[in-house]
Amino acid sequence: MLNELLLALLFVLDYRTTAIFNQHLYLGTFSRPRAIAYDRKHAEVWVADTGNGAVSVFKADGGELYSFSSRQYLHDPVRIAIAPNGGIAVVEGDRTHIRLFNYRGIYKGDVVLSGIDEKPMIGAVTYDADGKLYVADNRSGEIYIYDPDGRKRQQFGSHGTDEGQFQSICAIAVGGDGTIYVADQQALAVQVFDSQGNFIRGWGRHEMGAANFSLPSGIAIDSQNRVIVTDELRHQVKLFTTAGALIHQFGGLGEGAGQLSFPSDVTVDDKDRIYVVERGNARVQVFEPVP
Repeated sequence: MLNELLLALLFVLDYRTTAIFNQHLYLGTFSRPRAIAYDRKHAEVWVADTGNGAVSVFKADGGELYSFSSRQYLHDPVRIAIAPNGGIAVVEGDRTHIRLFNYRGIYKGDVVLSGIDEKPMIGAVTYDADGKLYVADNRSGEIYIYDPDGRKRQQFGSHGTDEGQFQSICAIAVGGDGTIYVADQQALAVQVFDSQGNFIRGWGRHEMGAANFSLPSGIAIDSQNRVIVTDELRHQVKLFTTAGALIHQFGGLGEGAGQLSFPSDVTVDDKDRIYVVERGNARVQVFEPVP
C-alpha cells in the first residue's frame, strides 16, 4: 500500500480549476443540477439539471451544444449514465424509472428491470466499457447488471451494514479491468468488488477523520486508477488509491473558483480532468491535475 501511495503522489500534487459553467444557452442558469457523466465517444459532458427538468450536453470548456426536456418523460432527472454507443440512461426523481434517450434526446423507452420483484428505489446507474448497465436498487440493497440487449446478467449484494452489503447506494463506477466501485451514504462508504460481484475491500466510515465521509455523493475512476469521491456535506473531493489510502483532497465550502457547495456528483474525462457538479452553487467546475 505504501508503494502504491507514493507512486500516486508522484502523479498528482494538486488540482486547479480550468473551467466553470453554470448556465444553459437556451434555459438560462442551472437549477439544482444533480448528476454528471462524460461521453467518451463524443468527448462531451452531460449534466442532469433537476430543477429545470432537462439534460444538457457541453463541450469540455463549458460551451453548451444543446439541451432537451420532455413534459411526458423527463421531469426531475437525478442520475445519468452514458452508454458506449452514446445512448443516455436517466433516473427519474421518483427513483422507480430509468428513461432511455438517444444521442439527440429522443425518448427510446424505459429500461425493463427484470429480476427486481418489488417497486425499485434506484440509487445509481452506470455503464461499463462493454455497454453493460449497472443498476443499484436501494430497496433490496442489490446491484443488478444487464447485458446491452437488456437481459439480466447477474446480481449481488444485500441490505445491511456488513461488508458487501448496502443501505443507500448513491454512485457506481467500473474500472477498465471490470472492478466495481460503489459509494454508499449509510453503509461502508466505498466498497470494491471484482467483476463477479465478490467483495474485495472497503473503506470510509461516516465519522470524523480525513479519510472518512459525512455524505458520499459521487464516485469515478481515472486512468491512474485513482478513486475519486465527492463528499456533499464536507464540500470536498477526495482521491484514494485502489487500496483505500487517501492521496489528496480539495474543495471547501464557498462559491469561489476551487471552492464547492454541496457537490452532488463527479466524473472524469480521458485527460483525467475532474468534473464536479455542485447543487449549492448550481454549476459545474472542471479541475485539472497539477504535476
